[in-house]
Amino acid sequence: MTLEELIEKGIAIQKNTYSNDWGEYVDAEDFSDWASLCLMFLQEHYPQHPQVGRFELYVKKGDSSLSSHNTMLGILKAFNEIRPVAQKVNFKKILTSLFEGFHSCAKQLKRRYSNRSTLEISDEYDVQDLLHAILRLNFDDVRPEEWTPSYAGGNNRMDFLIKDEEIAIEVKMTRKGLKDKEVGDQLIIDIAKYQNHPNCKILYCFVYDPEGFIRNPRGLEKDLESLPSNIPVKVFIRPL
Repeated sequence: MTLEELIEKGIAIQKNTYSNDWGEYVDAEDFSDWASLCLMFLQEHYPQHPQVGRFELYVKKGDSSLSSHNTMLGILKAFNEIRPVAQKVNFKKILTSLFEGFHSCAKQLKRRYSNRSTLEISDEYDVQDLLHAILRLNFDDVRPEEWTPSYAGGNNRMDFLIKDEEIAIEVKMTRKGLKDKEVGDQLIIDIAKYQNHPNCKILYCFVYDPEGFIRNPRGLEKDLESLPSNIPVKVFIRPL
């Protein structure tokens, strides 16, 4: 049911009003059904908007007086006229949670029933495969190996581009020979090559370090995030 239809239904309810010593009222059952439908619609399309909270208070009161009903109709009409933007998805929160939980997910994959085969996270490509699958749970358009503009005389590929949100993700996995200095040097180059990508407005660098090769992960994160850059850069070295 659309917002316009809910408004029309609310107006129709007012055709069946009655009076008593306390004032005018609409039918209590019709009011309850209508108010519940309206609240579900508002909570779905306008989460955390303050007027939705106000509307919910009227619903909880269960006051079917004509005065309360008119106030609730007024809230619906205001939403219909101004069309406030629904709350945006917090992509930073989603990606942070994803990176924080990646190691637990990788460990859980090893615990299969009857020792069935599974994905072993043994190199950077395995990290990319698992990360790609998890990203698809949260984003509709995830593009692996997207080309970046020419940098230092050659073309490069980014690991992932979340096109609609203009988020790029670069993935590393530590190993012998790829520790603090080597990871840092590679990411400095990666951060530079993303500067001119037309679809990259923020860069996330995920470094999977299950063996603990990075001696000071927080320090390396801060150093990389503080590099001069015309786009925001967030670095996650996990697990800590």
